[in-house]
Amino acid sequence: MAGTLEKQTDDSSINYFIEVMVVFSLMSRLGFPGNLTIVFGGPSLGKLIDYGVSVLQLVIIMMCSANNILEIKLLQVKKKHLPIYLMLAIMYSISLAVNPNKVKQTTILIRFSITIFFGLWMGDNYDMEHLLNLTYFAVIGNVSANLLTLFVFRNAGFHYDEDYGYCFSGLYAQKNALGGVFAVGLTLQYALFRLKLRKKQPISKFFWGMFAIQAAVLAYSQATTAAFTAIMTIVYLTVYEKLNNRNLRIQWGLVYVVASVSFMIVAMTVIPLFTPFLEAIGKDATLTGRIPMWDKMFDFLLENNTMTGYGVFQFWETPSALNKLHTYYERNSWYRRMENGAHSNMMEMWLDTGLIGLSAYYLTLIYVFRDVKWLSNDQYNLVSVLMMPLLIAGLTDRIYNNQNYTSLFLFVMLSIACDGAEKKKKARRKARRLRGRRFVQNEATQE
Repeated sequence: MAGTLEKQTDDSSINYFIEVMVVFSLMSRLGFPGNLTIVFGGPSLGKLIDYGVSVLQLVIIMMCSANNILEIKLLQVKKKHLPIYLMLAIMYSISLAVNPNKVKQTTILIRFSITIFFGLWMGDNYDMEHLLNLTYFAVIGNVSANLLTLFVFRNAGFHYDEDYGYCFSGLYAQKNALGGVFAVGLTLQYALFRLKLRKKQPISKFFWGMFAIQAAVLAYSQATTAAFTAIMTIVYLTVYEKLNNRNLRIQWGLVYVVASVSFMIVAMTVIPLFTPFLEAIGKDATLTGRIPMWDKMFDFLLENNTMTGYGVFQFWETPSALNKLHTYYERNSWYRRMENGAHSNMMEMWLDTGLIGLSAYYLTLIYVFRDVKWLSNDQYNLVSVLMMPLLIAGLTDRIYNNQNYTSLFLFVMLSIACDGAEKKKKARRKARRLRGRRFVQNEATQE
């Protein structure tokens, strides 16, 4: 009995240690330490934490893969994740084939793979309540660090913005990045609130205080898209839970693809038709310069590496490709000086992975979400909270890199969504067994 109790205590200590590491990892991917390196340690500290967290994620996966050191696995391949592996195999093989800098591309893919497998591991190893609580603790740490830059280390948290003057950007380079992180934190906390409400769990004043602080900072950041995303996600979750009808669940993968493609078509063809009217009433008809940029970028993509792109996260790191893109714009144009960001996730992925990689990404989303109605309510709420920022922000911004929170949450979401097909298979097997038993019972009764 004493031995069993001691083992349980050891397991509890290990689990607690792992969860602390998970929370710190999430904090890092949300942007910590960010601009605090201006005050502490300099850029080298930020880079050390960045790479250190990648190693930490590997350690977490390995520690949880076995009961003893001899059974440790670096990679746990699961059948339900096969569509995701296939998408990655397509993207990776094309990138390694087309990118001349094999060493740099391989390094990027290794770091991206760590983010991917950590995301899949999180979605597969924690129930939704546990996952939301872990992200909530990470959000608390992230908010606290941002408040330090607001009230204590203001030289790190403020910068001059060409449009908004002296702006608060917290840990981040831009106010929009700050708004995006706080919008995601706000919606994840709201999902946790809905879960607590449903389970009749007490909600502390500190919980509401954290929610209010995030809302206030989001408003203060003046990040319009981020605020819109938070409001739409909160409204959707509230309405869905009131209706409580599985048949009204959204096929998020299909909606994401249709919305992304349709938005680009409308932006390139319909909005320009209304330019005279919009300019007459003082409205920007270019989506703050995005439409002219996309127009020439589209021409460039049709004539250069259309199907293959230039390598995962590597277009902007390939001088020859970037210089060629610049030639598509007028000589005195600002676009000839741009160095990163297509301001559209669709265009960004096309530049990096070509139409082949972009199609693989879209088809994977559609396939993985095909059985969304079989997810539990908690699972569906979480994938909805994770998907809506990717969908809305991705229309007008670059959202992925090899290790940020959006890339991590994408694969947490995909891992959870894969459970829909698994639950459907189990339900059908159970139904077949029940039909078989009834058939046997009917035969026995007739005899």
